Amino acid sequence: MKPDRFWFHRDSFPDYVCRPVARCRLFLPLILLFILNCPVAAAAPHLDFMLENIRHPVFSIRSAGIRLTGSPASNLEINLEQVAIGKQRWRNLHVGCGPVRITRESVICDRGILRIGGQSLKMTFRLSLLQKKFELEVRPVSTRQSKETWQLVIDWQTEKWQGALKVINGDGKYLAGLLPRKKEPVQVRQAILNGNFHLSGDSASVTALSARLNISNLAFSDASGLHAGERISLQLDMDARQDRHGWRWQSKLTWPEGEVFWQPFYFSGGAHQLAAGGTIQDGHIHLSQGEFNLAGIGKADFSAVLNIADQSWQQARFAARNLTLSTLFGNIIRPLVVETALAETEMTGKMDIDWHYPEDNDPSLFIEVHNASLTDAQGRFAVAGLGARLPWSRNVKRDGLIQFDHARVIGIPVGKTQIPIQTEGLQLSIPYAEIPILDGKMAIAHFSAARKDSKSSKDSKDSKDSGDSGWQWQFNGLISPISMEKLTESLQIQPMFGTLSGTIPRVRYANSTVTMEGELVFGIFDGVVVARNLVLTEPLGLTPHLTADIAMHHIDLGLLTHAYSFGNIQGRADVEINDLELINREPVRFDAKITSSAGDDKRRISQAAIRNLIALGGRSAVTAIQQRFLGLFEQFGYAEIGWRCKLRNGICDMGGIESLTHDDSYMLIKGSGIPAINITGYNRSVDWHELLKRLKQAIESGNPVIHGYD
Repeated sequence: MKPDRFWFHRDSFPDYVCRPVARCRLFLPLILLFILNCPVAAAAPHLDFMLENIRHPVFSIRSAGIRLTGSPASNLEINLEQVAIGKQRWRNLHVGCGPVRITRESVICDRGILRIGGQSLKMTFRLSLLQKKFELEVRPVSTRQSKETWQLVIDWQTEKWQGALKVINGDGKYLAGLLPRKKEPVQVRQAILNGNFHLSGDSASVTALSARLNISNLAFSDASGLHAGERISLQLDMDARQDRHGWRWQSKLTWPEGEVFWQPFYFSGGAHQLAAGGTIQDGHIHLSQGEFNLAGIGKADFSAVLNIADQSWQQARFAARNLTLSTLFGNIIRPLVVETALAETEMTGKMDIDWHYPEDNDPSLFIEVHNASLTDAQGRFAVAGLGARLPWSRNVKRDGLIQFDHARVIGIPVGKTQIPIQTEGLQLSIPYAEIPILDGKMAIAHFSAARKDSKSSKDSKDSKDSGDSGWQWQFNGLISPISMEKLTESLQIQPMFGTLSGTIPRVRYANSTVTMEGELVFGIFDGVVVARNLVLTEPLGLTPHLTADIAMHHIDLGLLTHAYSFGNIQGRADVEINDLELINREPVRFDAKITSSAGDDKRRISQAAIRNLIALGGRSAVTAIQQRFLGLFEQFGYAEIGWRCKLRNGICDMGGIESLTHDDSYMLIKGSGIPAINITGYNRSVDWHELLKRLKQAIESGNPVIHGYD
């Protein structure tokens, strides 16, 4: 977790800003003094002065031409082909003043024009040789719509010199250069600047500088619309002074109002504040008094040492206490998980953060969460009394803990849980943990998670995980007996009976997909359920996608039918559900089959169950003779039961034990013993959702009516 290289010129910060002023602070006045004292200028009405290149580590000027014509009231022209500061370029700058009054005591221009960046500005300046003072004022050509004024004063009456720049309603469109760099440039549409800048020094260098700047009504955007700001106000205060040890500086930036959208984050102003101070010496920036205050979230302290020569951090520290999770989660975390179930989650509680980047290049991070809660707006999950100690170090194994008082997942209550964790670099492991669920528990063993980048995955050609990138995890486990009656009650579905228990094979997550290696085996309805080929894509997404093959062996039909109030069927059955596909927990495809299990178990079916099966098969599912004595007996014997459904495009193509030859019917139940009854199905194609709806109505009302699909 080493910070990125920071941008900074190889000169120290105050020198970067001020050395041009120290060396060239009187560039224009000195040229005028040269012209003023030149004997040729006094005698001749025309003078041309040309400088091909002026170079400096910070700025450069190409082709500077100066022309003075006329005497004593002269015209002054200065033309600069190009001025460059960093990556910014200004071309064809022009300064014109006529007439300019030149005497041996002063140079005065009352009506000048400055052309820069396609704009023409009014300019006046006064150079006083007696007072050793230079004054410059720049205004827009039209003052009806703007009161913009830039006033510069340079005074060198003693060995010390000082300069001041005052900005009144300045046009701040050039501020785009201060915004974060990106391929698609950000355009500043408008900004108003008001403030004062002060510089002072001696003949050798700049020794002090200060700035008080207010930026108001700042608006910016890019062509994509993914980065924009409106009505932004900023306040900057900065002071820096040089002593024999180097520079000492203090600065504070306040953001009182405005809105910023910087994909995917949205922030609004509200007295957010960044304050920093320190020293610059021996080629290093020492940031020792940093404080970051985010309104509604909390305060953080930070410090750092930065090497100017190689543009890198040598050490850094960031510490925050009692950060408000509700705002932090809403502004920072939720925008990063917008395509997951966490997108509609609220979080409360407090959090502490400690980040340390030491000189030995072994950074560490410690996060502690206090009395937090997570609540999903859709009611899918909730966690209360959440606490965590999450340590991290690049090279050292650390022990941590996650715990919560209680939780609820898709309606299922989860008891008080403690989960020990271990971290080392980008790896996390849980040796063993038990999670109470209703009257049972789920044990997790050998959980491990790691982050892989695409480069390392490509290099691992022989690895089974080759080609995978991002976070990956795996575990296996065990489910201790959980009451199916309590489980179905929590899920608010038809009650089931028996217990749920079994083993969890190796489950693996990579590339947003959960896969299960081996078979998931558990007990239900006094039988055994085996799940194979389970693949779950986007498990935390808004539309999770599941495929699997499921087989149920020797299921007690008495427990199953009693659970669904279907009537009573005694006996055992085998169930196969192959090619199962669920999208957002709704079935869209499967091949299902129910058949009687082998064995000599007692096989009886109640009258109520027969009537519901008739609903599946159609009104003519039993013969007229059987209809006559259907109401005479409570139970009937059967030899075999069978039903199948092939679901495609919302239509269930149904069948039974066997197809009958005389029409398109199929047998659902083959009778046996006395009394016995056969049930035949006639509806082949049925709308799946309509089938579920009508079957539910049939069970509740006792009058089944299910029509075939036309």
